[in-house]
Amino acid sequence: MDRAGLITLEQARAAGLSFDEPEPRACPHCGAALDPLGAALAGRVAWVSAAPCPCEGAAREREAEARRRAALAAKEEAVRREKALSRAGIPRRYWAAEADRPEFAEYIASFAGNGGAGLYIHGGVGAGKTHAASAMARLFAEAGYDVAFTTAKGMLERVKATFDEGGTEAAVARYAKCDVLVLDDLGKEDATEWSVGTVFSVLDARYEDMRPTIVTSNYAPSALADRLARRGERVTAEAIASRISQTCRTVYLGGRDRRRLG
Repeated sequence: MDRAGLITLEQARAAGLSFDEPEPRACPHCGAALDPLGAALAGRVAWVSAAPCPCEGAAREREAEARRRAALAAKEEAVRREKALSRAGIPRRYWAAEADRPEFAEYIASFAGNGGAGLYIHGGVGAGKTHAASAMARLFAEAGYDVAFTTAKGMLERVKATFDEGGTEAAVARYAKCDVLVLDDLGKEDATEWSVGTVFSVLDARYEDMRPTIVTSNYAPSALADRLARRGERVTAEAIASRISQTCRTVYLGGRDRRRLG
């Protein structure tokens, strides 16, 4: 019996199975007779194919078919990957980004059992915060996690756009309920009562459900509450900072602009 569970004529006879004599088959390359292969169904053999010919022409044909199937599989995988990264909202510029620091490698390695712990990545403009967060988002999306990558400002704009459509609850849930949320550039958004409250609603829901959040910001943890409260929403701003401090490990990337340094 071969790997596909098919049997040869000799095996069918030895097993005493019922069958019609198979039609003769010849290799189209060298003309050699090919041994028939059949599938045993309810004690009777149905002839379905033939054993591969060992000749050079047949071998080349099999190799070409294997290459064709590999190329097709690679194309399908590339399409699947592109759909996953697009659905996650990861900017195309960062689809090849790598998590190139030990802190990020450790986080990824322990992710499945980290109990909802996240990261707070801060540093100056151009320090590589978005690059690092995108790299991790890419890895999680490729691994099959439901990932949402967004700037804080972009998240608020998308939620606000649903006001007239009655879909605000679903828009908020997209960020509150996904497996991994990457919230980029926290602190750049407007600090209105509504915006601060919406950010808190998302982060608080994730805190309660122990869902990990990766946050990037230009502001150090000690300065975040002041930044978010710049228009007076002190209590909510401090609650946001508290949720982040309880759940996120802090990673400082420095203040140097990597874009300018090359």
